[in-house]
Amino acid sequence: MRLNRLAHAYLISGPQEADREGFATQVLNLIAGGRCKTLDDWAHQGYPIISPESKSRRITIETMREMERMIHLKAGPSGHKFGVIVDAERMTQQAQNAFLKTLEEPPPGTVLLLLTGKPQELLPTILSRVIEMPLLPEAGARKFSEHELKLLALLERHSKLTSSSMAIALGLKAGFEEVLDGVRGDIEEDAGDDFEREKELYGKTTDSSAYLKNREEHMKALIEATYLQQRDAMLDLLLAWMGDIVRHKVGAEYFDLQAYTHATQRSAERWTIDEASRRLRTLRKLEQHLHTNVSENLALEVGFIEAFG
Repeated sequence: MRLNRLAHAYLISGPQEADREGFATQVLNLIAGGRCKTLDDWAHQGYPIISPESKSRRITIETMREMERMIHLKAGPSGHKFGVIVDAERMTQQAQNAFLKTLEEPPPGTVLLLLTGKPQELLPTILSRVIEMPLLPEAGARKFSEHELKLLALLERHSKLTSSSMAIALGLKAGFEEVLDGVRGDIEEDAGDDFEREKELYGKTTDSSAYLKNREEHMKALIEATYLQQRDAMLDLLLAWMGDIVRHKVGAEYFDLQAYTHATQRSAERWTIDEASRRLRTLRKLEQHLHTNVSENLALEVGFIEAFG
């Protein structure tokens, strides 16, 4: 691609295993003639690499305004100005609207990269102004954590059932909550170990009390943010499972969970395409509800009854 024919905005989509960030790094290197190995390397050089922050893991309008300011200040070796948004679907509605203005009137020579595994959560007006570059992971690239494997085992057992009911759906919801409890427990254990080491290190200093109190508050916020991130990963797995069921119904050749096609095929045989699509939409709605102040337990109960009942 010749530099004078570059579009000003690209959407790099695909599952996490497709290494969206690695691909984005290569794109920037290609455009600017750089040799960075990661997006962090670009960030260390002063380029705006935006990702979700804070307890809520949202990208705020303030962050987007700061990115726009930085874009105007910094140009790459090729003369281009770069901006990268990691997990772009985490932009709030206000942040997306603010970013839309940048898309409509970017500074000359600007190249913007949006990275996301959920392009459907971006505003249609944003999607219409970017060129999508969908990525697929290499065969066998996806590796599952211990908790993800437990969830997949639950879903596989559910696929063997020959009927659906509220009781069955609530049983699956209870199993999902057990998985989430395990996720939170591991996060808290790791954070607790780190905090104990800090107390031992700083416990004898004169100003240790104030410092450790601040660190404890920071640790609590970090635990919650990490939990929400991993809960999102579990919801992604649910969406991938239900998405594969829909893919069976339409005769697709590619499946997100190749090792579990036998199980998703069983569920696909029980439901019509309309039923499977409705259940997929329900899980997407559940994901959206969990990003609000709604009770996690209530959102899961309603979502699981509608998606699996």
